[in-house]
Amino acid sequence: MYIPRAVTEKANENKNHHLRPLSELACLAALVLLSVGCADGPGGGGNLRVKKLSVVAQPPGNVAAYFSVYTKEGVPVTDLDTPNFKVYENNKLVPEKKAKRALLETKPVEAQYLLVLLDVSGPYVDGEDFPDVVTAVSHLIGTVEKSGEVAVSVFDGEEEIVPMLGFGASGEKAALESIRHFRPRNRNGNLHGAIVQGLDALEKQLDSATAPFRYATLVVVTDRGDLAKKVPLETVKKRVADSPVDVQIVAFGPKANRVELEPLTRGGLFVSPEPKDFTKGLVAIAKKLDDAANARYLFSYCTNKREGNPTLTLVIETPDDKGRLVYKFNAANFRAGCSAKHRPLFEKPTKGKEKEGGTD
Repeated sequence: MYIPRAVTEKANENKNHHLRPLSELACLAALVLLSVGCADGPGGGGNLRVKKLSVVAQPPGNVAAYFSVYTKEGVPVTDLDTPNFKVYENNKLVPEKKAKRALLETKPVEAQYLLVLLDVSGPYVDGEDFPDVVTAVSHLIGTVEKSGEVAVSVFDGEEEIVPMLGFGASGEKAALESIRHFRPRNRNGNLHGAIVQGLDALEKQLDSATAPFRYATLVVVTDRGDLAKKVPLETVKKRVADSPVDVQIVAFGPKANRVELEPLTRGGLFVSPEPKDFTKGLVAIAKKLDDAANARYLFSYCTNKREGNPTLTLVIETPDDKGRLVYKFNAANFRAGCSAKHRPLFEKPTKGKEKEGGTD
């Protein structure tokens, strides 16, 4: 709701002084209306951040909402079940016995991709910890593979990254063993070029995916910045900013420079001067991706409406808080025969809009 400038700008207090009492009353009324509006209706007044990713209503009587749930502080809300959801139509509670409902698996409507780029040009590849870095990458792969596809490539100072494991390919163990024995061909790491190539690879996967909702993350593991100077910094920054792919960097060791690396990311940066801290960074990314996937829900129910444009208010309740999603749908031509377990048909979002949505 828009708040008039009179509420927020004290500069107007010196103008039209004789109207000040009326102005103050108007402001007070506006603020009261704002606070009432926020708490009005089912689920109002809660602090859960419910992001509406997509909602569809389709004959014979299916209504399905795809959304994510976070706390006010931005913590993913996972492990919700059907008792955590209440359905209201036109502000009236719809009992479960009058409207079948189900919480469906999100995986059939999602495509999630992760590409790990491992810098093998730096001095850490010669140390005793390098095999452990590869093991930590393996754990990250294992986490993401539960909900998506993973690929791994390495890079050094040469022009092209070297694919070691393709998206959806088998032979993970052999690929990781090959990485442990990979020797750098050029020690001047082409970090900028690797990031651009990684974005190209992930965007190609997103474009070819048939699922309506697509997510991609590029994780770069390195112990320093770009040394090859083959791709300008501004070129990389623009590619990262324009891409739908999240770019996260795990950097460790004495040459890891936050100021140098931060412009190359969008989604997260872990930097530590301690050479053995790579595990912390990769574990944090694994948890972040897993929690984000588990905070997305696909709720379906069967409406008894057969005409008009009813308003659905889906209320999400936890022991500590609540939130809601509101959607007005067209019930024309709806009829009996609905199954809440039927997979809804979502339209594929426009390119670059996969992650957009809205809250109530």
